[in-house]
Amino acid sequence: MAENEEAIKRKSDEEAETTEPAPKRVRLESEDLKSLSKEEVLERIKELNEYIDHLEKKQNGEQTNKELVGLMETGEKLKQQQQESTRRENVLVMRLATKEQEMQDLLTQIHDLKQAQNPSSIQLRSTLLDPAVNLLFQRMKTDLDSEKEKLEQAQNDLSAWKFTPDR
Repeated sequence: MAENEEAIKRKSDEEAETTEPAPKRVRLESEDLKSLSKEEVLERIKELNEYIDHLEKKQNGEQTNKELVGLMETGEKLKQQQQESTRRENVLVMRLATKEQEMQDLLTQIHDLKQAQNPSSIQLRSTLLDPAVNLLFQRMKTDLDSEKEKLEQAQNDLSAWKFTPDR
């Protein structure tokens, strides 16, 4: 930033040197007013006005330079803040992408587990076509039917036992 300030000062000095030479300071004292003619006094006043204008321009230029330096410093700070914000945004985007990828992987795992849990119709058919397994299922079915009949008979007996017409 010091380089920027020096460059601005050099630039303003060069502009001042190239535009016009600096007027010299003119002094008017009471003796001069008495001894000089009216035209010479007016000439000195004109030179004084030029010198004052030159000083005012120089002061305004310095203020402008200070403002430019301040603006440049503010611009640098804003650039740094913008870079930092961009870096943070990129980090957050990367984290979001990672989380989304993890979520997709977990959804895929859930889907695969559901598929593995539910046997396919081809697996079921191949199981039923196996004669040994088919025979086992038929026996289990007949056993289940006979147990259901026994249960029904036992419930009927229980109901009949509880029913007494004398009451």
